[in-house]
Amino acid sequence: MARKFPDTSQWPRIQLLLRFSGVACILHGTLWGVYYATHAMLLLAVLLFTVMLSGLACLYLATQPTQRALPALAHCLLIATVIASLADSATADTSRSANLFLIPIGVAAFLLFRNSGIYLRWVFPCLCFAGLVFFANSPLTFSRLELLPSDISQFGHALNSITAMALTLGVLAIFRDEQKFKVELHSALARALARRELCTYLQPQVCAQGRVIGAEALLRWDRPGHGIQSPAEFIPVAEQSGLIHDIGLMVLEQACRQLSEWSEHRDAQHWKLSVNVSPLQLTSSTFVEEVREIVHKFNIPANRLRLEITESVFASDLVATVMKMEALRSDGISWSLDDFGTGFSSLALLRELPLDELKIDRSFIAGIESDKGKYELIRKIIEIAEILNISTVAEGVETEAQFDCLQAMGCTAFQGFYFGRPMIAAQFIGKYAAS
Repeated sequence: MARKFPDTSQWPRIQLLLRFSGVACILHGTLWGVYYATHAMLLLAVLLFTVMLSGLACLYLATQPTQRALPALAHCLLIATVIASLADSATADTSRSANLFLIPIGVAAFLLFRNSGIYLRWVFPCLCFAGLVFFANSPLTFSRLELLPSDISQFGHALNSITAMALTLGVLAIFRDEQKFKVELHSALARALARRELCTYLQPQVCAQGRVIGAEALLRWDRPGHGIQSPAEFIPVAEQSGLIHDIGLMVLEQACRQLSEWSEHRDAQHWKLSVNVSPLQLTSSTFVEEVREIVHKFNIPANRLRLEITESVFASDLVATVMKMEALRSDGISWSLDDFGTGFSSLALLRELPLDELKIDRSFIAGIESDKGKYELIRKIIEIAEILNISTVAEGVETEAQFDCLQAMGCTAFQGFYFGRPMIAAQFIGKYAAS
């Protein structure tokens, strides 16, 4: 179960956070923007209308299943709040209040980016809280701006304070629900492991002639009351909770049991089975021995088992990872680098790794028949793999045109909906054994 997907389990909370923040920014920006525009305070009006546009951006991002733009949006909100704080002059009756919006921004960033790097996880929230303290104690301001009337200033102070606190409480409430959801999911996942609700589906891999040569084992959770769930919905929680180790061993056992059953079938006895391995599994000091023990338990030829890893495993201890790969490779187990081209790989790294196969990521395959840039990129990847004596597998092949293009480039194996969707083992052997 290599981490092949983002943590999509928190996307509903992110959507709620974006909608909540978007509505607040639009209402607040529009209210003050109109006031400043009708009182000839054009600089402040522009600033508040920028806040309104940030709110619209939040609502738009809530409709897009991606998290890539969130850091940029967080920085835009931070900059807008800093400028608003400089424009918000303290008076004898009221203190500065625009800086209070740094509280919900900092809290949201701390919770939202907790699985990101040091900057987003720690530095950015600290900048927000440092700005909060600085503006609360500093007289620094845009001196040329006209001061608001006393009654409007007091109203603005109260409105800013209430809105900032409401946003902070809303952020905490949203992520409190997320933590509750993760605790419940962890408990359900632990029960599922004990009750064997987790199972492997098989998706065929074919050679250039279209003949089935093996399959990839894909984990699914037949969760009572929820139906079949994909790994994207529960693997992130399994990795965070430590259950991934037991789940990985269970999947490996199921795969080796399947290979043992195939050995008794004339048409399937030479098929290979690919199993994803989590980066966290590879960090275990007992990983090599556990794999050997399972292979020995089912008495299968080790050369029919292929372990798939993603490029993220090389972000940690590369030397230790390579040693484990070489130890299992000496037993006959082969290694495949999954989602090639989306992570940390370099040509120097590929040369050093004991790899037998490169899996070209599906994002490169989509549109290959009409996109000359993608076509040339994949052609070069296949050429490099041939030089390194590594076979190639194209993932996500969905059309005959894609299959023809990849065949012409010399790709050696293929996988995707064009050849078959993931299915349970009994269906797989019945459908493909005589193909």
